[in-house]
Amino acid sequence: MVFRRPYAFLIKYFRLIHIILFILFAYITFKANSILTFFKDYINYKGSMEIISSDYINVWIFIFSILIIGISIIIFFLMRYKKKPKLFYVITSIVSVISMILFLYLYGNIKALEGTSMAAREIRLLRDISRFNYWMLFIMCIPTLIRGLGFDIKKFNFNKDLQDLNLSKEDSEEIEISTNLSSDKILTTGRRGIRELKYYYAENKFFINIILGVVAVILILIFPFNKFVIHGTLSEKQMLSTRYFNFKVIDSYVSDRNRISRDNAYVIVKFSTKGKISKYNFKLDNFVLKSKDNDYIPSLKYYYYFDDIGTGYKREKLATNKYNEYIFVYNINSEDKNSKFTLNYLGDDSKIRLTPSVLE
Repeated sequence: MVFRRPYAFLIKYFRLIHIILFILFAYITFKANSILTFFKDYINYKGSMEIISSDYINVWIFIFSILIIGISIIIFFLMRYKKKPKLFYVITSIVSVISMILFLYLYGNIKALEGTSMAAREIRLLRDISRFNYWMLFIMCIPTLIRGLGFDIKKFNFNKDLQDLNLSKEDSEEIEISTNLSSDKILTTGRRGIRELKYYYAENKFFINIILGVVAVILILIFPFNKFVIHGTLSEKQMLSTRYFNFKVIDSYVSDRNRISRDNAYVIVKFSTKGKISKYNFKLDNFVLKSKDNDYIPSLKYYYYFDDIGTGYKREKLATNKYNEYIFVYNINSEDKNSKFTLNYLGDDSKIRLTPSVLE
C-alpha cells in the first residue's frame, strides 16, 4: 500500500480537487440564484405567490459550504508550509462563511413570509442581499473552474505556475507498507501495518485532524438542521411541503358542539392543500393530533357537525392545479380540551403547532 505525502497528493490531483470545489460552488450558486429569483418574483407579483422555504434552501448548501471550507483550509496550510501562493484559499473560506450566514438569514425571512407579509422596503433589501450573495458565489466559480481546467496554457501560463509550485523529491516521497499477508506471518504483518499507520498519522496528524474535524462538523450539523430548521415545528398558516403535496393549516378550533357525552369534545382543523402528483390522496392515519397524553386520528362520522366550517376530507384525490380547502375533525377526550395540540404528519415526521380557538 502506498501513501503519498499531502503536498505530493495535492500536486497530483490539483485539477481534480479544484473541479470538485467548482462543482460544490456551482451548486451553491445555483441555489443562491433561485433565492434571488424568488425575491424578484415576489416583488413583481406583489406577494401573491406560493412560498415554501424548503424549496429554496436545504441542508446540502451548508454541507457543501463546510466541505469547501475544509478543503480550502487544508490547501492553505500546505501552500503556506511550502511558501506558495495561498490568498485564493483564504478568500474561498471567507466567502463560504459569509455565504452560510446569508443563507441562514434569508432562510429565516423566507420562512417568515410563509405565514405573514413584509414591507416592500424589507423585501427589496432581501433581494439586494440575495443578489450580493449570488454574485459573490458566481465570481468564486470562475477562478475555481480555471484552476480545475489546469489553466489556459497560452493565456494563464500554466507551465510557469507548475514551476512556481516547485515540486521536489521530498514532496513526492512515498511510504511503503507491506501488505504481503502470508498465512504464517499474518499477525506480524498486521502489527507492522498498524505501526506504519500510526507513523503515518503522527506524520500527517494536522491534516488528518482537519479532515476528521470537517466530517464531524457535517455530521453534527446535518441532523439538527434537518430536524429543527428544515423539518422544525411549523405554525398555523405556514406551508408544509412534501414530495407529494403542499399542506397549510388555515385555522383550528376546539368545540363541545353535539358531543356524544360529557367525556368528549372535538378539535377541527381547517386546511388548504394541493397535490404534486396526479391521483394522490391522504392516508388519514398519517395525520395524528397529539395532546399531552393522547393521540387521535380524524373521525369522518363527525364531519357533518361542522359543515359550516368547511368540507370534510374523505380521501378525495388532491387537485394539482389549485388549492382546495377541507377540514379534519378529531374526537378527543374532554380532559384534553385545554392541552397544547400539534398536528403530526407521520409521512416525514413533520409537526404543526395548533392554536385552536373556541367554537360554540
